[in-house]
This record gives sequence, C-alpha cells and structure tokens, in this order.
Amino acid sequence: MTRTRVIVLMFHRVNDASLNHSPVQFANYLNYLVQNFPIVLPGDPIPDDVPLAICLTFDDAYFDFYHNVYPLLQQHQIKALLAVPVKYIVENTTLSTQTRLSVPYAHDMEDPSYATKVPFCTWEELREMAQSPNVVIASHGFRHANLSDRKVDLSQEITISQAILQLKLNQPVQHFVYPFGRTSNLARKKIQETYDYGLRIGGALNYKWNEKTRFLYRINADPLWTQHIPIHPALVKKLTFKYWLNRLRDK
Repeated sequence: MTRTRVIVLMFHRVNDASLNHSPVQFANYLNYLVQNFPIVLPGDPIPDDVPLAICLTFDDAYFDFYHNVYPLLQQHQIKALLAVPVKYIVENTTLSTQTRLSVPYAHDMEDPSYATKVPFCTWEELREMAQSPNVVIASHGFRHANLSDRKVDLSQEITISQAILQLKLNQPVQHFVYPFGRTSNLARKKIQETYDYGLRIGGALNYKWNEKTRFLYRINADPLWTQHIPIHPALVKKLTFKYWLNRLRDK
C-alpha cells in the first residue's frame, strides 16, 4: 500500500495585470494538476493507491476567484479552499468586472479601495460558492493581521471572524488559514480550540490530515503556475525533507 502524501498549494490572484498573471495560464496549469493528481481537501479521504495528492487553497477571496477560478472548479468537478479576510467583504456591488479587477494586488486591502472598487468577492458571491460542492470557505482572520504581533486582537481575528462567516454563510467554518503564515503559541492554541484544521505556509508537504494539534503545511504555488513548473520528484523530495524538519522543530 502506498503512503500517499499531500501537497497543499497556496494561490493568490490569477487575473492581475500588475503581476502579469494570466487566467488562461492558470487554467492550463489547473488542467495539468487535474490530469495528474487527485484533488482533495482537508478531511477528505486520501487515495492510498497513488503517491501524491493535491489540495488547492486560495488566499484573500479576490474577485478573480469567483470570476475565473470558480467556473474552472465547476468544469473539472473539483474542490478548493477559499480563505476569507472578513473585514474586506461587502454585501454586493454593481461595479463592472473591469473595475473590480483593476485594483493592483499591492493595493487591494487599502482603504478605501476595498470598499469603493470591491476587488474581493462579495458576501452574495461567497454564499453562492459556499452552497456549491466546489468551494469550502475558511477564515483568513478579520483584517488579515499577523498573528505573531502581540498587539493583534486574537479574539477578533480568530473567533469573531469565524462567527461572522458562519452567520453570513449559514454554515460551519472549520478551517483557518494563517495570514502571512505567522503565529504565536497563544494564537495557535486558540485556533486549535476553534477550528478543525489550521493551514500555514511551511514549505512542506503532508502525510495525512493532521490532528488539530498540528499544522497543515502549504507551499507558495504562484511561481509554479506562472512558470508552468511541474511537480517533479526533486520538489517532492525537498518538501518531504522540510516536513520532517518542521515536525522535529514543532513548527
């Protein structure tokens, strides 16, 4: 029996002229992933007859996820995890697609851009996706704060963000995606008490859906899809080494 490993890929915007990110290029890379790996989410059964599975996660709930990625998930009949920073979400909008996509990645959380140009998904769009079989919503904090900062309101970032999401979407929210991949012992403990899974940047793969006391590690997939880099054995070997290193250091 093969001990299947899972690589959790972290994506951001896939349609952004300021970064030269092309949705066509992303669609091609997603097609490559679907053709070569089973796609799973935390808690899903992991196939034991393949050496590697892939988990798709998208940070920040940008509008291009709804506009470009969500239709692809429906087309391929696969699932992805969408991490939502609730402060930046408005109820609905009549703004054009062009206006909403025009905000550069570096400025989309600035005030007043997130409210006047709505570069993120709306609550209306999030409800539609959350009710589908293709998207699972995670908390990405309230204002996308660095949880290692002692001045951060952890209750607001961790428990209040979950409460708002559950109220707005009318469904449980069981995943937390660490902003910037940063945390503290206190934040980690609070997340473990509140969510089933906590996902952070760790540059490593995973051997299973870890218990609540452990992190699920993610890798930055933006360089992979923008340069169409395949998930080759050398990368898997590197991520395997980092997994065991993280476990030894409890990071």
